[in-house]
Amino acid sequence: MPKSQTSSSPSAGASPKETSTVKRVLLLLRYVTDYPGESVQTLAKRLNLPRSSVHRLLATLRDHDFLTHESGGSFYPGLELYRFAAKLGGRMPYIKLAQPYLSGLSERFHETSILTLLERHRLKMFHAANGSPSDPMRYNIQLNSLETLVWGATARAILAHLTDTEIHQAIAEQTPSPVEGLLPNKNEILAALASIRHDGYAVTHSHRTQNTIGVAAPFFDSEGVVVGSLGFLIPSFRWNKPEPNQFTDALQEAAQSLSQELGYTRSMPSCDDP
Repeated sequence: MPKSQTSSSPSAGASPKETSTVKRVLLLLRYVTDYPGESVQTLAKRLNLPRSSVHRLLATLRDHDFLTHESGGSFYPGLELYRFAAKLGGRMPYIKLAQPYLSGLSERFHETSILTLLERHRLKMFHAANGSPSDPMRYNIQLNSLETLVWGATARAILAHLTDTEIHQAIAEQTPSPVEGLLPNKNEILAALASIRHDGYAVTHSHRTQNTIGVAAPFFDSEGVVVGSLGFLIPSFRWNKPEPNQFTDALQEAAQSLSQELGYTRSMPSCDDP
C-alpha cells in the first residue's frame, strides 16, 4: 500500500512558485520602506526581476494600501504599513532585542553592562536591563527608576541627541549629582554633549557611583530618533586609557547593530548632523 502523505511531502506545503512570490513581496516591501520614492525600473533591478513582474506585484500591494503610487512613477509606503508600524512601534521589545548585546558585552569584558531607555515626555531615563559578569566585583543596578538625564554616561549619551530646548530644560531642573551633590554646570554639560555627538560615545567619572567610570553609546530608531544607550560601569582601576579604546569601540559597534535592528539604515549621527 502507498505511504500516506505527511507534512514533509511537497504537496502538503506551499509550492516553490508560491514561496518565491511571497519572498519577492517581502523583499519589495523592504525596499520600498528602506528606499521610498524609487521607480518600478529601480525596484526591478534590486529584485533582479523583469519590470512587468515587479509592476504586477506593486499593483497588488497598492490595491491593498501597502504602497502608494505618486506622480512620476515613484512608490512609497502606504497607510497599511504605517498602521502596522504604529501598532508595533509602541510594543517594541527593546529589552529582548538588547539582551544578547548586554550578555555578549559582559561576557567579553567581564564588566557590568546596562540598557538605558529614554522617557521623553518627562525628560528622564531609566535603566531597563543589565548584564552581569561572572567577576565577583559587580554593581547592583536599580531598574525602572526614572532619573535625570544630566548625570552619568548612559544618560548623557541620550541627552546629547535631544533638541536644544530639551537639553536646556533638563539642565534647568538643577538636579544634584548622586555622588558629590554638585549642581549642573551648564557650560560643562554643553561642552560634554558636543564631544559626545562628535565621538559617538560618552565617558563620565564617578557621576552616579563612587570610583566608577561610566561609558555609553546611543542607539536610534528607524527615524533616527534616539531611543536609549548601551553602557558599561567599570571600576576606575580597571579603566583603560586613552580613549577611544576597546570599551568604546565595542559599545559603538553594539549600539549601531541594535539601531540597525530597529530599522536605522543611515550612518550614526555625528557633530555634523543638524
